[in-house]
Amino acid sequence: MKQSIVTLLSILLCSCANMYVTKSDVATPGGAAVTATDAKDFGSKGVHMITNCGVGAYNPAAIYIRPFCIDTAVFRGDEADSDGEMPIRKALAPVELAQDLKEELERIAPARILKDHERPRVGWLVDGYFTEVDGGSPLARYFFGQFGAGRSFLALHVRVTDVQRGVVVYEFDMAGGSRFQGRFGTLRASGLGKATHFDLRNAAERVYWTLSTNPSRYAARSSPALQQ
Repeated sequence: MKQSIVTLLSILLCSCANMYVTKSDVATPGGAAVTATDAKDFGSKGVHMITNCGVGAYNPAAIYIRPFCIDTAVFRGDEADSDGEMPIRKALAPVELAQDLKEELERIAPARILKDHERPRVGWLVDGYFTEVDGGSPLARYFFGQFGAGRSFLALHVRVTDVQRGVVVYEFDMAGGSRFQGRFGTLRASGLGKATHFDLRNAAERVYWTLSTNPSRYAARSSPALQQ
């Protein structure tokens, strides 16, 4: 019975539209790099710490975001209303992600998007590059979305640099999309709409969750809980 419940929960989680960290590298104040095993199908095997105490970077004074590179990314699917518009949509995807990241990461520290000529002096710099942006097919999602047809996909690489130390403190790959969402969509998936907008927002939210110590505020209390 327990095995059946676990299997059912696994299926439900796999069908959810979302982004997941698939591989990560960590650097600690000791200065040495820490490498995690490849997560393959989003099932991480953990991080092997080899550095001084293994304490990660936290509490940046500020967070600066540079729009991610997209020039070499595969860009396809339902992204624009015409082929002529596709280059514009591709050029604006990094801008949209940067805006989403600013909204999410300013819950950690004051955040702003850098202009081309600007260079941060304190805090963290968040940048990276897109690997693949696929809007999928709304028509296929409408008829066979629950079986995975027409699903969107987004893959990118994120790098977090401690500006003052000049050290990349976190670096990770992310991937995900609409997965098995059908015609009606959800809070995290578009259904018949433009799926990439949802994927970009989901990616920004996952970056925030990844860099936060306790984003869900688990175990938070408004009053002392110890009892005699």
